[in-house]
Order: sequence, then structure tokens, then C-alpha cells
Amino acid sequence: MIRETVKTVGTAFLFSPFGMPLLVHGAAGLLVGTVGLNMINGVINDVKSAGDILQQEMSKPSDRQQDPEPEGF
Repeated sequence: MIRETVKTVGTAFLFSPFGMPLLVHGAAGLLVGTVGLNMINGVINDVKSAGDILQQEMSKPSDRQQDPEPEGF
């Protein structure tokens, strides 16, 4: 049972973003993989923060919504 668990965990590690570069290219592959994942993370965070800013701007009432209704019509 332990042998099967070790095989399963080893296979999962092998096909993970960290395991494959380490296996195929050694330390250089691990470095390149880590840099790539950090760059992707930075892009995702930028897009996420831009969406948060857009959502805040859309939730603010516009000038047209703040004007009182015209009287006398």
C-alpha cells in the first residue's frame, strides 16, 4: 500500500509544473519554470486589480444620477 501511494505521489509530482522541468532540465528548468509561473501570476494579479478598479468605478453613481429631477414639467 505504501508503494502504491509513493508511485501515485511521484507521478503527480512528475507531471506538475515543478516536477517536469526538474526532471527534464534539472535546476535550470526549475529556475525557468519558476520565473514563468511568477510572470503569469503577475499578469493575473494585474488583470484582477484592473477588474476591481473598474468595478469600483461602475458602482459609483454618475453625475447624471446625482442631479435632482427637473421640476415644473
